Amino acid sequence: MRDTEAATIESSIKECNNHMAKCMRARKLLASLFPLTVEKFENLSEDQVEHLDQLIYRFTKMQDSMGRRLLPSLYAYVEADDSPKPFLTIIARLEQLSILTSAEDWQFFRNLRNNLAHDYPESIGQTVDTLNTLDTEFESFATMYEKIREYWRSLQKDQ
Repeated sequence: MRDTEAATIESSIKECNNHMAKCMRARKLLASLFPLTVEKFENLSEDQVEHLDQLIYRFTKMQDSMGRRLLPSLYAYVEADDSPKPFLTIIARLEQLSILTSAEDWQFFRNLRNNLAHDYPESIGQTVDTLNTLDTEFESFATMYEKIREYWRSLQKDQ
């Protein structure tokens, strides 16, 4: 069991590292746009749209990978329990173990991810607000991931 979870954790961390690198690059290329306004959003160049799409895509994919693979596998590894558990139970326990900075923060980023997944032309103001939130809160998301990754690395050093 532990070998399977360890392999999944390693694979997910590699995937998340790649997504994080792409997010950081896109954020750097977009830095001058933030805070975004509806007017700026409506007048984005094609390159800026591509960078924004890259940021949204990579953040969404990373959040999905962490939620589907990394956190459940880390929970199963640490608790030596691979029986199915509700996700809220998993994140609450990882928070108790100080692996996850905050279950509430995780839920915040999950909701942000969900808001970014729905792109409606008639709600540009909401899209702009969500993108500004992603920009201002991204470092907190990165810190959350880094803490999880460092926890895993420390477990590997101890073995």
